[in-house]
Amino acid sequence: MKDYYDILGVPRNATTDDVKKAYRKLAHQYHPDKKGGDERRFKEINEAYQILSNDDKRSQYDRFGNAGAGGPEGGFGGFDFGNFGFDQMDVGDIFETVFGRGGFSASGGKRRGRDISIDIEIPFAESAFGTERRVLIRKRALCDECSGTGAEKGSALVTCVTCHGAGTLRDTRKSLFGTFTKMVECGTCSGKGKVPEKQCKTCKGETIIVKSEEVHIIVPAGIEDGEVIRISGKGEAAPNADMGDLYAKVHVLPHAVFKRLRHDLVMRFEVPLSTALVGSSEEIETLDGKIKVKIPQGVADGEVLKVAGKGIVRDDGGRGDLLIEVKIHMPKKITPALKSLIEELKREGF
Repeated sequence: MKDYYDILGVPRNATTDDVKKAYRKLAHQYHPDKKGGDERRFKEINEAYQILSNDDKRSQYDRFGNAGAGGPEGGFGGFDFGNFGFDQMDVGDIFETVFGRGGFSASGGKRRGRDISIDIEIPFAESAFGTERRVLIRKRALCDECSGTGAEKGSALVTCVTCHGAGTLRDTRKSLFGTFTKMVECGTCSGKGKVPEKQCKTCKGETIIVKSEEVHIIVPAGIEDGEVIRISGKGEAAPNADMGDLYAKVHVLPHAVFKRLRHDLVMRFEVPLSTALVGSSEEIETLDGKIKVKIPQGVADGEVLKVAGKGIVRDDGGRGDLLIEVKIHMPKKITPALKSLIEELKREGF
């Protein structure tokens, strides 16, 4: 009995999606029309997929083997479209097997240039209030000399003799699935239907050159470490295609004093024992500059004081708060005079 699971290389508890993915990969690999293809192996793969992609047939196969599932015991016996059924396989899967992945979309889907990813570092304070960066990126871009037409200045564009101005060509291939026709992009004119009468001397008619370009990046206020900013249309160019995008990953440098808690800032502030006992007004450095903070009399170690509106800028334009954790500095050396004062405090009930 054939082991269909082994043929597709999937476990017995594989999902239908797992079966489909395995089939697509193997069918593409062993298709007889491809170099290195294997017709016998290809038929086995289709046979296995026919059974395992159908819930009823798979259930019968799991219980009774090939005979119960309706599969041929002694071999493939020919590919039967009626038995296989297009309801078990997307037409797109068949086209992918015959023509391969990628390529021009005859349905009108336009290609895009390659996206670019970069990393930028900003200080902690700039992440709170927002900032800007200008970065120099070397990339594939439209030729400045011909503005991406590929034609020398003053030269006209003429109809492509390969596709006769259509921009596409008809590609027909035969396979075990039948004869399929697909519209593909004309390689001569890159799908534009026209070619330059005289090629641009800078880009040699390719429309694309490699150059350095300065990109302006606006970093919004309140951005967090690891967030990514997308700048549309600032990626690479490609012939007869939309521009790719630029993705900038932001790395926020740590601050020596402040930690971030969503839109609040958290800091520790050490005060001497005497200040904790009697209270005072202390000067504290914030991201906005120096401010006066009242330390209440009898403040406890670890108590948090809140200063409203001195935190991170929010999306609505408001701001979080500054949270100050008070740490009381205890003296390590007790002098006779200090000991006397402590004894006095004990007598007062402290």
